Amino acid sequence: MKKLARRFLIIVTLGLTLGASCDKYEKTDGFTGVWRCRENYQGNKFRTYNVSVERYTSIDSNTYVIYNLYNLGLDLETVVQLKDTVFSIFGTNSDSYFISGRGSWNKRTQAIEWEYSVSGLTNDPFVSAVFDRP
Repeated sequence: MKKLARRFLIIVTLGLTLGASCDKYEKTDGFTGVWRCRENYQGNKFRTYNVSVERYTSIDSNTYVIYNLYNLGLDLETVVQLKDTVFSIFGTNSDSYFISGRGSWNKRTQAIEWEYSVSGLTNDPFVSAVFDRP
C-alpha cells in the first residue's frame, strides 16, 4: 500500500511540475497570436475586433507585424518594434494608410495599451486602444 501511495504521489508531483513549466513557457512568448482590440476612435466611437500579431524576424527578434490594426483588414501589415516594455510603430505596407504611435506592455494586466494616429484614406489623429487576449 505504501508503494502505491508513493507512486501516486510521484506521478501527481511530476504532473504538476510539467504542467507548471508549460504555463511559464506560454507566458514568456506572450506577444504572438490573436488579440482582441478594444478601440476608441474618431472622437468618441468605440469598437472591438481581433488583430493578429506575428514575429517579423527579417529585421530582428524584437520586431512584430500586426495584422488588421484600425480594422483595416488582414492585408494591411503594421510593423512595430519592442524595446523594454514599449512598442514603437514604424509604419505599414500600404501606400494608402500611414499609422504612427506607440504601445506599452502592461505586465500586471497582460495587455498592451496603444495610442496612435491614422492618416491617408482615413484621417484619425488620435486613437487609443487596448489589446487583451480573447
